[in-house]
Amino acid sequence: MPGNFRLRLYQGLHYRLRTFAGGRWAHLCRPTDIGFMMTNLCNARCVHCDIWKNKGREEGPAPEQLKTVLSDLRRWLGLAAPVFFSGGEALLRPYTVDLVAHASSLGLFTEVLTHGYWDDQTRIEQLALACPSRITVSLDGIGETHTVIRGRPQFFEKTTRTIETLQRVRREHRLKFAVRLKTVIMNQNLEEVHRVAEYARQDGMHVFYQAIEQNYNTPEDPRWFEHSANWPKDSAKAVAAIDRLMACKRAGLPIANSYAQLEAMKPYFRNPDAARVAIQSHSAHERRAVCAALTNLQILPNGDVLSCYGMPPIGNIFQTPIRQIWEDRPRWWEAGCCLERRCTPAEKETFAVTTIAGTR
Repeated sequence: MPGNFRLRLYQGLHYRLRTFAGGRWAHLCRPTDIGFMMTNLCNARCVHCDIWKNKGREEGPAPEQLKTVLSDLRRWLGLAAPVFFSGGEALLRPYTVDLVAHASSLGLFTEVLTHGYWDDQTRIEQLALACPSRITVSLDGIGETHTVIRGRPQFFEKTTRTIETLQRVRREHRLKFAVRLKTVIMNQNLEEVHRVAEYARQDGMHVFYQAIEQNYNTPEDPRWFEHSANWPKDSAKAVAAIDRLMACKRAGLPIANSYAQLEAMKPYFRNPDAARVAIQSHSAHERRAVCAALTNLQILPNGDVLSCYGMPPIGNIFQTPIRQIWEDRPRWWEAGCCLERRCTPAEKETFAVTTIAGTR
């Protein structure tokens, strides 16, 4: 069975289990979003993320421990298990590529996220040869726009050099990994987000768009958009940018978002109170809000495991096998889901939070 079809089938099944028959079988859900956060450090200076402000040494699992977790995931979930490697900047860890190669050798759907800001293209060549399923490169605009957003000199030039290296190695070795561009829609790039889709047409790439959120690595602030320079000051202009992307998609440009995902951004830009948490959880296109703990599994750089970013860790891979951590996790979807605490009344009404947060 082809990998992408197997992945869609697996994710579709467990998405349905979350709410089928009033959530009666929600506890049977398996993780559909398995992230290895390789580091909380980054060498970019992005205006929409504060992770780069973290300093100092990090203590975390050894590469062999993480390989064991990957092998355990394969035995537990089979070939359909989707894993991704991110950060911070995942490639700051010298062993990330080795972990990617291990995950790929197990047959797992494997994605790596990088900002692409590298002088040394050897690590990019090695990443491509590790044969992940998809490599996602952040690209928030064309030319100086991207450089300004990412906060370091020649960011656009270095990122596009990384993209060119990926394409070259893919051609030379006849590899099949996808190259995805990821663009955050924000005040600074509204005029040209569509240009990233035009750029993505070359050599079989595609682009996925994400609406601006509160800066990562900052305390949760329900009113962040009122004082953020990244938030579009003109909501009509933001909506027009989304409409243009939808027109580009209809015209055949390689935009990975569904129409529903793009459409869901428009009410968010008009009234962030009504969709803030849903946008952060990348579920605003769904009709109802559903507890993230049903399908989310994130391994942090120190080995802690999260099933929801709004709740405490549910275990640590130093101490407990990953499957046991998952099966013993608190059933927050039955009582105590953070959606009931974090969502505004407007968002609860929009996404039916009060009827979905539990299985009652």
